[in-house]
Amino acid sequence: MRFTHLAFASVLALSTFSMAPVASAQQHQTQLSQCMRNGLIGAGVGGLIGALSSRHHRGQRAVIGAAVGGVGTWGVCRILSNREQHRVENGYQQALDNNHSYNENWHSDDGARSLHVNRPERTEEYGANCRRVTATVSDPNNGSQDLPPETYCRTSSGSWVPA
Repeated sequence: MRFTHLAFASVLALSTFSMAPVASAQQHQTQLSQCMRNGLIGAGVGGLIGALSSRHHRGQRAVIGAAVGGVGTWGVCRILSNREQHRVENGYQQALDNNHSYNENWHSDDGARSLHVNRPERTEEYGANCRRVTATVSDPNNGSQDLPPETYCRTSSGSWVPA
């Protein structure tokens, strides 16, 4: 029976990797646009770690690990629709282009929403032409939610692309 739980957790972890879309080297994506994929990967890794963490109750621990591993990222994905994710990414571009914070308010199917993008910060981690952007989205139902930090680098043509 123990082997069955370990096998189940392994299959769960591998299936999340195969279901998750992988970006090609030429296709630049933000953490936000990859959030569903990252949630699936987190669930798979959490499930595997949960199953391997104990000799007893591996199945239960795999389920708990999968839930913990994927829930944080899933929360952001659940709140923002694809259209709103594009709004956020456009806000990042505005902040980067102007080197200032950016604010936007809109109405969605779920009510009023607001976005605050902080002023981009220099980051030497990726090079001198790169900036880190952080943002928060708020609405009356979910409160404030910090979005994953993003790093953008300026290309030779002057545009900003995710690192």
